[in-house]
Amino acid sequence: MSDIIQVADLRHVYRRGKTPVHALGGVSFSVRAGEIFGLLGPNGAGKTTLVRILTTVLKPTSGHASIAGHDVVTHPLAVRRKIAAVLQENAVETLLTVWDNLTLYGYLHGLSRAETHRRAERAAEILELTDYFHQRAQALSGGYKRRLQVAKVLMLETPVLFLDEATTGMDPIIKRRVIEAIREQAARGRTVLLTTQLLDEAEALCDRMVLMDEGRCIASGTLADLRALSRKMFRIQLSFENDGANAAAALRELQPRSLEEKEGEYILVVEGTEDEWIRHMAKVSERWPLSHLEFRGASLEQIFLELYGHRSADTQQAAEESL
Repeated sequence: MSDIIQVADLRHVYRRGKTPVHALGGVSFSVRAGEIFGLLGPNGAGKTTLVRILTTVLKPTSGHASIAGHDVVTHPLAVRRKIAAVLQENAVETLLTVWDNLTLYGYLHGLSRAETHRRAERAAEILELTDYFHQRAQALSGGYKRRLQVAKVLMLETPVLFLDEATTGMDPIIKRRVIEAIREQAARGRTVLLTTQLLDEAEALCDRMVLMDEGRCIASGTLADLRALSRKMFRIQLSFENDGANAAAALRELQPRSLEEKEGEYILVVEGTEDEWIRHMAKVSERWPLSHLEFRGASLEQIFLELYGHRSADTQQAAEESL
């Protein structure tokens, strides 16, 4: 599978007053054709700056990036013909109706009248916008404007789709529909690069991902790769044959990273080896027989907290050592 997005040592520096701010500090990665690739990180990590460069909205200070073989700086028009994007700014024509927004978008991208109408109706059905066809976009809420923006890019068949926090302001049902639509786009061979702070969304969608912090990539790979970086952290779910309330104290004595109780089931996030924790659970079950025991790999949220918490501690320690 060939790489359709290539990013090499990408840097972007801007000035805040007289102070230079390094929004990107040498980011490198590649995205294969047809995969869903995630950019994750806290606010200020550099995700949106990176997407704005890849979509030719912003020029990098240095480095190289290309889409489908076209350099984003030297051939921006060629890049734009290969992409569709939902950026953080809502790109809708507020004085036009929902239907006119969709159809104008299709016409501007060279679709025939019949094909534009067919795709507009399909995209509106997915995002539940059909009842709003004759309403001006300026009267829509922020969430519905976001729906309209996503509907517009679903009308196109460009090889690359950028989604920057695309589900912001959407209710859970519509988010689920958007996730299904993204999967469908990828299944048809479209490459999707998304940024999100919804880690369950990234875990459900992404084939691979990059975790960013302070303008740099701190980890990358599949979910399995990231789990390998998370210091052997995993989750244990268990329940007891009888009331396990008295066992909770014994579970806390094992010093898990977290302990949660939900309707008689206990969920522990722990560090160590599986063999070690099997021995711990065996000792607990000698006093309080277990009815269910399950070991699972860490969720993306747990990995995220582990990697970023560990990095923050390292940063603080380095700062203290430099004093």
